[in-house]
Amino acid sequence: MTPLDSPRPRVGILVLNYHQPEVTASCVRRLLEREPASSRILWIENDAARSRESCQRILQEAGLPWMELTPESPALPPPGTIGVLFNPENLGYAAGNNVGLRLLHRLEVPYAWVLNNDTELLEGTSGSLVEAAEARPGIGAWGMTIEEGDRRFSGGILSREGFASTPILGAAPLESDPMAYVSGCALFLPLPWAAQVGFLPEDYFLYYEDIAFSLELRRRGHPPSAVDSVKVRHQGSLASGSRSPRVEYYTQRNRWLLIQRYFPEALAFQRRRRLYTFQKLLFRGRLDRIRIERAAFADYRAGRFGPTSRAF
Repeated sequence: MTPLDSPRPRVGILVLNYHQPEVTASCVRRLLEREPASSRILWIENDAARSRESCQRILQEAGLPWMELTPESPALPPPGTIGVLFNPENLGYAAGNNVGLRLLHRLEVPYAWVLNNDTELLEGTSGSLVEAAEARPGIGAWGMTIEEGDRRFSGGILSREGFASTPILGAAPLESDPMAYVSGCALFLPLPWAAQVGFLPEDYFLYYEDIAFSLELRRRGHPPSAVDSVKVRHQGSLASGSRSPRVEYYTQRNRWLLIQRYFPEALAFQRRRRLYTFQKLLFRGRLDRIRIERAAFADYRAGRFGPTSRAF
């Protein structure tokens, strides 16, 4: 690690693990190599009732120094030591990370950096993000350059027609477009603004929570932006499976929830559009997709959010 930059931690880096300890160990090792001593790395273990032993074994085999934390811990580990939070249940992306965010906020750490466990820090450090945030304290969330295959993006823009997302890169579109958001894959947060909106919205469980978070911050007068010089590589969809039935369910259910909360005037048109979507799927013989979308809409109407008990 680089020499100590500050007597107190300035940034808490959160890496959420769900049954992929080898991947997460690779991510945090890279962070330990590159990050200044003013940052602290927190490994958050979801579903620890089943995965605690494998997590501890991988940490030991990888030779990574660590200490166990709890939400009530009085301090963070020293520089170079990973803090591990064990969530007994699978709390999902938002609630799982919120355990770490609330701990950092209580300990008066000013910034948090949420990174997917399948990311690799390529260029830059949290120091560049802190510098940008301190120069512009009104920004609510910061993105960076995310490399995913051939794509480069910092976040996305939500369409007003179907509420699907298009990737965008850089500070200008994030700041200027009211439908823009920072990707939750690599999300840097001034913790006072995150606390003001209640941290990451937990009822989404998976997907659309990063969009909702940026929209809520912008609603409070804190738009997103980005620092292009900080670059991370993202493998993508390791924990959930790319376009799996589970992904489709949460994507569709949470899209309805987001529309209801932020664009209620669009609900009537989106319900009519849903019938057209069903016609296309039926024509293509995609009865599996119809069943998933019907289940997602039914749970949205019934107010069943958070983790689903449905089997896919």
